[in-house]
Amino acid sequence: TLFRLKNMEAALPSEQFMRVHRSYIVNLRAIRSYVRGRIFLSDTEYVPIGENYKEAFQNYIDRHFKNL
Repeated sequence: TLFRLKNMEAALPSEQFMRVHRSYIVNLRAIRSYVRGRIFLSDTEYVPIGENYKEAFQNYIDRHFKNL
């Protein structure tokens, strides 16, 4: 596709979607778990968390799931 991921990221609602890797944007509501730099969307499907995105993702987790 000619539509750049950066443009797609800007068009998606930021409260529901987050860029977690230079090649991936995830629907935050679809996340089932995360372990060791991987976001699991199901038991077998996962997306890696890129080095440049780890801090932002961890901040999101800390803000939204600090009571768990």
